Amino acid sequence: MAFLEFYKKGQGTLARMIALFSAIALAGWGGFSLWKLMRRWDWATGEILTVPHLDFRIDAALIIAVLVALGLIAAAVWVLNRPRSVDLLAETEGEMRKVSWPSRQEAWNSSVVVVFTVLFLMALLFFYDVALNFILRLLFFREPAEAAGVAEGAQGLFAGILSLLTGVLGGGA
Repeated sequence: MAFLEFYKKGQGTLARMIALFSAIALAGWGGFSLWKLMRRWDWATGEILTVPHLDFRIDAALIIAVLVALGLIAAAVWVLNRPRSVDLLAETEGEMRKVSWPSRQEAWNSSVVVVFTVLFLMALLFFYDVALNFILRLLFFREPAEAAGVAEGAQGLFAGILSLLTGVLGGGA
């Protein structure tokens, strides 16, 4: 296989493009993060070249970060063109075409169920946390006035959350 020849050209094109663009985005983010990190070092911030009329400074940190990002992109192209990777991505794209996707209404209904389940569990865990906090303060710190104040504040917050949830679930009535 030649260096710039694509393995199984035309198969798994969409999955390969998504994987490549994701790798390019990650390499760009990594290069930018490396550049920001290296700007803190004195040896990497010395100006090497200035682009005329743009007032753009090129320093060692920028050159190294760009070279690292380009190296990561080249490595991603090489990995994504290996036979095992191409076969995996082509098979994945083929399987995704067979999936029976939900309708917009089914997806919306499922999302609403998930959101309300998460909100309910969040409120339940909050209630357990406040209750255990109150009990442990009574048992170990013996400051009932302070514990009662915490419990009253938490009770008001929990009542507000509960009324919000019942208003939303009950249609605002």
